[in-house]
Amino acid sequence: MENIFEKYTIKKDRISDKIIAVIEQTVLDGSLKQGDKLPTEEKIAAQFKVSKVAVREALREMEVRGLIRKARGMYGGNFVSAPDVKKVGDSMVSCFQFGTLTESEIIDFRQTLEPVLIKKAIFLRTKEDLAAMQANIDDCEKEYALCRINMKKHIQFHILIAKACHNKLFVAVMEAIAEIFEEITKNWQVDKDSMRMDLDFNYKFYDCILHRREDEAEKLMKEHFELTKVFQGEGLERSREKSEMK
Repeated sequence: MENIFEKYTIKKDRISDKIIAVIEQTVLDGSLKQGDKLPTEEKIAAQFKVSKVAVREALREMEVRGLIRKARGMYGGNFVSAPDVKKVGDSMVSCFQFGTLTESEIIDFRQTLEPVLIKKAIFLRTKEDLAAMQANIDDCEKEYALCRINMKKHIQFHILIAKACHNKLFVAVMEAIAEIFEEITKNWQVDKDSMRMDLDFNYKFYDCILHRREDEAEKLMKEHFELTKVFQGEGLERSREKSEMK
């Protein structure tokens, strides 16, 4: 394992990219597997006949991309890691936080995606999926009875719809959207009546998924987003008023 890269040579143009390409190839051809520990920076540099700075730069980029993970301590080092689909969602959250994605774009994306998801969930859902949805509704009812406003739990129902599709990418995207919506809804006027309306939609979604009523589910999801846009408009108006008062 220590001399795994000795058969490779590195050209001097864009050295760190070449190092990454070689390490990736050793993973693809099976020479390195997930969980394997890479040689030290010094040994990689010696095998490739490049500087430790170039190796460090390559490893840093690979860590960012999720291709390796860095562990510290006595048994630490750089280990081969499988890319995590969650990073797709993390990128969405970062784009929203830095202004690359707007609130309206997120809502428009949801409005396009979720009618598709609920139709897919209707055909792929399991008893376990239904039980998780029912448990979520029960929890939201308890919060409502105590006059607590918990948007996170309400949005969680939509993540459960994605999970019922049994597709990791759908789940990663919906989890990211849920995180973004926690921030978006801070400016919304969410009261007990609006929470009741949202919870009633979740009951209807659940019933459609349970009884496999595809067309009705799609129509309901579109109606739900018309209500969402009303809340968004009110929230944007309040944000403008706050800005004008400063």
